[in-house]
Amino acid sequence: MKTNDTPILDLMKDISRGKIQLPDFQRGWVWDDNRIRGLIASITQNFPVGAAMFLEYGNENVRFKYRTIEGAPTTNAKPEYLILDGQQRLTSIYSSLCSPNAVETRTDRGGKIWRFYYIDITKAIDPAVDRVDAIVSVPETKQITSDFGRKIDLDVSTAENEYKNKTVSSKYYLG
Repeated sequence: MKTNDTPILDLMKDISRGKIQLPDFQRGWVWDDNRIRGLIASITQNFPVGAAMFLEYGNENVRFKYRTIEGAPTTNAKPEYLILDGQQRLTSIYSSLCSPNAVETRTDRGGKIWRFYYIDITKAIDPAVDRVDAIVSVPETKQITSDFGRKIDLDVSTAENEYKNKTVSSKYYLG
């Protein structure tokens, strides 16, 4: 047994290239919106996010079918490693920080939603604010509204609006 402290960015690149995939028997990805926000908050504070376990693929005794993680590009690449433990965290990290698409996730009541995640810079640098409160979950329209959609409370649909609102997309965090 060996440990390997591979940087998250390197793992995400390997997932994107298809070098790291899932064995086909792994269950689907199920993390909800609040859990993803908490994970992003931990990463932005350089907190450990837990271990992952990989199986080296390619040995003739290892014949599992495999698939890419949710949100990663479809590839014909044969994986070098299969994720045995840590799928939920790695998929959440990839989907929220690397994939250009909105994250398909769930509310705390189980309803399906699509989200982009932003870091509210003003809150993130305020030591009195819990970091998870600085992570903003935004609908795929990139606007948070109230009054049944009549009032726009936050608009991050353009780079100019991101700057004006002092937010940065979580997708820029690892890049």
